[in-house]
Amino acid sequence: MTILRGTFTPEVLITAPRRSAAVPSPDGNYALYTISTYSLDSHSETKEIRAIELGTGVTSFITCDQNSRDPIWLSSTQVLWLREAKGSTTQIWIGTIGQVEEAAYIAGIIPALIKNVQIKELHDGIIAIAFTALCNPDGSLHNPTQAAKACWSSAREYESVLVRFWDTYFTADHSSLWYTTLQKPPHCQQYTLSDNPLTNALKGAPLTCPVWPSDPFSGAGFVISATGLLVTARDPEFNPAESNQTSLWYIPLRTFTEDPTPMLRKIPVPDYNGDTTSVVFAPNGISAAFLKTKDGNDSSDLNRMFIIRDVSDAESVFELPIWSESTQERWDLSPNSIIWASNSHNLYVTADERGRCKLFRLIIALDDGSSIAHARPLSNDGTISSVYPLSASRSEPRLFINKSTFIDSGVFALVNPDTGIHSLISSATRMGQTLGLYTSQVSEITFKGHGDYDVQAWIMKPSTFIPDKKYPLVFLIHGGPADSWRDAWSTRWNPAIFAEQGYVVVLPNPTGSTSFGRAFSSAINGDWGGRAYHDLAACFAHLETHLPFIDTTRAVALGASFGGYMVNWIAGQPLAKKFRALVSHDGCFSIYNMLSSDIATPLATDMGGTLWKDKASWDRNDPAQHTQNWTQPMLFIHSDLDYRCPVTEGLAPFAVCQQRGIESRFLNFPDENHFVLKHENSLKWHHTVLGWINKYTDVKGGVVLEPPVSEPHRWVRS
Repeated sequence: MTILRGTFTPEVLITAPRRSAAVPSPDGNYALYTISTYSLDSHSETKEIRAIELGTGVTSFITCDQNSRDPIWLSSTQVLWLREAKGSTTQIWIGTIGQVEEAAYIAGIIPALIKNVQIKELHDGIIAIAFTALCNPDGSLHNPTQAAKACWSSAREYESVLVRFWDTYFTADHSSLWYTTLQKPPHCQQYTLSDNPLTNALKGAPLTCPVWPSDPFSGAGFVISATGLLVTARDPEFNPAESNQTSLWYIPLRTFTEDPTPMLRKIPVPDYNGDTTSVVFAPNGISAAFLKTKDGNDSSDLNRMFIIRDVSDAESVFELPIWSESTQERWDLSPNSIIWASNSHNLYVTADERGRCKLFRLIIALDDGSSIAHARPLSNDGTISSVYPLSASRSEPRLFINKSTFIDSGVFALVNPDTGIHSLISSATRMGQTLGLYTSQVSEITFKGHGDYDVQAWIMKPSTFIPDKKYPLVFLIHGGPADSWRDAWSTRWNPAIFAEQGYVVVLPNPTGSTSFGRAFSSAINGDWGGRAYHDLAACFAHLETHLPFIDTTRAVALGASFGGYMVNWIAGQPLAKKFRALVSHDGCFSIYNMLSSDIATPLATDMGGTLWKDKASWDRNDPAQHTQNWTQPMLFIHSDLDYRCPVTEGLAPFAVCQQRGIESRFLNFPDENHFVLKHENSLKWHHTVLGWINKYTDVKGGVVLEPPVSEPHRWVRS
């Protein structure tokens, strides 16, 4: 990686190489990852697939073909990856570490664009392969270049609340799960795709896989083993206007050539009507584990852990209660992923705790004939994104982890689960130093909230921080509200970008934040504009009295999604006067209008009741009810493909400011969704946001606000 010297600017953030999480090989000697780099000069992106040797840290090249993606291990030395080809087809490529360029070959071509490929070795050179891809209404594989035009009208018509999700409208063509095999004929060294037709595993079933295909958080929606497939899907037995329940089905397969697909078997979990996530087979292919919530409409609900002793027996499901090893109390954290050890007995989970995503080992014991688990932490800092057990053939147990921090975009490391000792393999930014960032910039504080409880906040200082100097304040409010500021890297809301403009950045985790216990996160239900707001006001008061290096007279507040809602709420409250300017990104302006969101179903829980039964609660939490108090300059950012919080929620408050004579600006991206992801758009976002706050805090030497680029004629207020 090129050493990037000087200030950490938006340009550096956007052009710095972005490394994916790595996946270790079956023998634990290598790990696969991708790396992409964007050039602001050529306005283009380069991509590579690479492998790193875990013992030495030496990397090897696999391919730099710009249409290649999604590499997975075929064996301990062979790699399979996908390549998008002409006619919306997908080539399956296979290569060997150290011989890729001269020996890579195409194992087969699938006549569609496929995603989420998973494989499992069966026997005698046969490998099961499963993936997701669109299917036509009749269940056949969909290819947009071959699809006949259904009618001449562009109309869309629905009788279900499932109209659109994230940034995509639902259509009769939907995502499904497919399977077939790769075979190595006798006396042949190369795999080929089976001649058997692809099988749609969900044909005739009212299920979609993944659950929400366009959702960046949805995952693959299935897992594979030599005994079949486990599939997560929205449960058709529940009205989507009333419940977001997802359930789990098992598809028994032995040859992965079965056609038609054997009958799907639903895994029953009585009294749990929420989300099903983190489904994972044990290495033996017989047992499995998954997470589930009780109430799919309550985003503050905790995940509970379930074990399936034998996937062929739908009644062998049981809940595995988790207790804290240190306190001997029932765990008040929500696990977000499950990892089986290589022996198919030991288990690990990741869970958010106090603004970090930690790794825990589960110590399983019997209590009155039932299994219980005690969670023992194996990490303390950063945010762990994925964990893999390495080969059980070695004498020392090892886990491979991917994690990041506020200053480091990606770390590969090994963890000894017996001792908790971490061994660094590779850091994408040399622990932040290639970007001019240091661990000393990051700290945290605790202060009293609106009641007799503590609230945590992160602090990030400039790399050139001088203790006896005063710095203006950037006050960042996270989304959700069932979320938190974690010690993690971000290419969208990166506190270091603001710190390197010369600010002290404060990232509070007020009421509603996850990772601080169920009672704390659920206390926001029905009270969006109440306790969380007062926690933020208490945070600001704490900064005024306890952190003398912050110039609170030069403060700005920014937030996105729920954070944008809170900025709009603050605008009408006394705290607004503490800020020289405000930035609301994809924020809710009128609670009523959130019924047009793609996730409107949970609003009854969020607001404490339905609009038609508890209108007073909706009004009590509605920022639009307080526009008579708005005075501070406001920047609104909203994108046309944002179906989570529709674009009118940015246009409406902008109109209020314009009509009331309040300094304001509206930044719009027609080709972005709830996130601004395209590199050049991200650069514009950063320049406008930083220019806006620098203007009102009198920060010199940073990004300067440019005139708006799209107005045909600018009206000058007299």
